[in-house]
Amino acid sequence: MHNFEAYGWLRGFSVVPSWGARIEEAWWRYDGARFREEVALARTVHANCLRVWIEFTAWMADPEGVTASFLDAVAAIDEHRMKTMPCLFNRWHDVRYDYGGQYMEDLYRDWGPKLEYVKALVTPLAADPRVLIWDLCNEPQAANLNDDWAKREFECFRQVAEAVRAAGAQQPITIGTMYGANIETFAPFCDVLCAHPYGHTPEALREAITSYDDIRTRLKKPMLVNECIPGCLDDLRRAEVARFYSQMLSETGYGWMGWALREGKAISTRRDRYDANGLDGQGFHPFFTREGKLREGLEFLLETPATKAPWE
Repeated sequence: MHNFEAYGWLRGFSVVPSWGARIEEAWWRYDGARFREEVALARTVHANCLRVWIEFTAWMADPEGVTASFLDAVAAIDEHRMKTMPCLFNRWHDVRYDYGGQYMEDLYRDWGPKLEYVKALVTPLAADPRVLIWDLCNEPQAANLNDDWAKREFECFRQVAEAVRAAGAQQPITIGTMYGANIETFAPFCDVLCAHPYGHTPEALREAITSYDDIRTRLKKPMLVNECIPGCLDDLRRAEVARFYSQMLSETGYGWMGWALREGKAISTRRDRYDANGLDGQGFHPFFTREGKLREGLEFLLETPATKAPWE
């Protein structure tokens, strides 16, 4: 199910719902009506997939309730003719205003309960065409297996991949890796490779694409981009970057999923708490404002894309 040789048609966003300062809060305070409002924004700019972040630490507080909320989120996305790309764990952390996930010490803990979480989310959706692909983790950090912590991280996500497959998943597996060696380290678990380009210029993005071409040719696996486009406090400068990213990644067969959909409470989705991953170190990433309006300069996203998703 959903096996494709190229993903140039992929167009969407990575999403932590705007009311969540942390991933846990997004699910403990899940609001189906508000989530549907955010999903509707994505569809106005012709998105065909949303990468939705969830976490074990959110689920463990109320397994049945959070599972039900997650299934409702998948339904909401489908109502707007988009697919869901669940992201099951997070390993990226901000040094000031972190939004949760798995930390270094978690790699040394018992992953049995985490695998139960994976089973709970995957099993009811294992043969569901509304799920495009399973993303095991956002940005695991290992770029080689020389260090003990890297070996631990590798082993943890080997177990997660096995758990997804044991639950009967018919959709492909990917991992939200970042670049070069990081992509190749986790490639053994992936049906589809993944990259997160954040270069600031067309030249930097072109260089990244060349490296992706080499990796996917050598490893003989398709590749997509499920997080990208550096942020900026200046709306027009961000729009300029978003324009060449969306064009280049679509034309070269990787597709794009921008970070992030809407201005909210989490780090990098609010102007007063941006991260360093942006132009001039100003990683303010939303495409839509708190009021649900496109940021200035992004009107080109309202134009109908040249390529549609296979199910459209």
